[in-house]
Amino acid sequence: MGCCLLSFVGYGLVVNTPGLYYAILSKQLGVSRTQIALTSTIMNLAGAATMLFSGKLMKRVDSRFLLSLCIGVCALIFFGQSFFTQLWQFYISFALIGVAYVIPITLAPSVLLSNWFERQLGLVMGIALGLSGLGGMVFNPVVSSWITNLGWRPAYRLTALLLAVCILPFSIFVLRFMPNESKGERMYGASTAQEPATDESASTQGQTTASRPGIAAKKAYRTPTFLLLIACYVLLQWATGMVQHVSGYEVSRGLSLQDGAFVVSGIMLGAAIGKATIGIFLDRLKTELVLVVYSALGLAGWALMIFLVSPTPASVAGFLAGLGQGVLLVALPWLARQSFGQRDYAEILSILTMSGVLSVALANTVNGTIFDLAGSYIPSLIVNLACYVLALIAAIVAYRLRPLKSATEIA
Repeated sequence: MGCCLLSFVGYGLVVNTPGLYYAILSKQLGVSRTQIALTSTIMNLAGAATMLFSGKLMKRVDSRFLLSLCIGVCALIFFGQSFFTQLWQFYISFALIGVAYVIPITLAPSVLLSNWFERQLGLVMGIALGLSGLGGMVFNPVVSSWITNLGWRPAYRLTALLLAVCILPFSIFVLRFMPNESKGERMYGASTAQEPATDESASTQGQTTASRPGIAAKKAYRTPTFLLLIACYVLLQWATGMVQHVSGYEVSRGLSLQDGAFVVSGIMLGAAIGKATIGIFLDRLKTELVLVVYSALGLAGWALMIFLVSPTPASVAGFLAGLGQGVLLVALPWLARQSFGQRDYAEILSILTMSGVLSVALANTVNGTIFDLAGSYIPSLIVNLACYVLALIAAIVAYRLRPLKSATEIA
């Protein structure tokens, strides 16, 4: 439940809604839309830098304190933004949000679920991470309504309140890094030979992760599988960077802004369903087959978006493109867990995720530049097709070369 809220409320508000303020802030502050949109790039770059050490931090600091602190900081910053009057204040605040949000919202759901579930890991990861897309669908119209009817300042305050009220009770009292054996807790599906470690303190948390099954991070970084997974994150996050431009792309082809938003909603719905269902299939079907099917769906979605101009068919294409995001947001963290085990999973996943965050930050700017130079987003869509093909090949090879073949191996 706690991880579901981190994805639904946390991702839905912190990641999916900042763009709703661009127009009103541009007008209020007297600056260009590009200057306001730079806040998103700043947030992603700060988040990527934080990923360098966030995995180690999760292993060493009590997760209840760490996650609560990060969510509290995000809530306080959103509340503070309601009083801002200068552009530089938003730049600094979004840099701080970038530092704070990546641990509880980007990293924690995958890491915590990995520590609590041996069996059905794909299923629970799919459900929890899939809710991030639904969060975007729910909170985009809600926050838009707040901005329209109440003003952007009250909207920021309500966002802060919602973050704190919905997430802090779970982060303070529920979300622990791993099962506590002294309280009779066990990882779901763990064998009797694989006893969970305690989580009594931050120091104990750091000591016990080394005894868990898996490969040390320093050794994992030198494997072909890790490098191939890096390539997958970079390629698929680059493709995701086009999502921010989809509405503008549809408008450039003669559709209304509302129609463009409808296509984006199709992508979000597809992403939610894709993330939820791919986890189920990863637990039950051959891994390579699941990767091929969902990559093909994503590939088809972006390809059809080139040709389909009418609102409804274009939204169907967006839905297919969204389904393909399940590979990036669920299958790749799942592959990392299967390849390297639990031991240093948080640290390994943080570096993998960092590469993807850097990629999407760059893609947002490059796609805009491509449109300025070519007068079309078609070249960007073609690049997306190549990204999906190359990422599929890299993911399959990474899985076949994975160094950890058994859940009980320790290197």
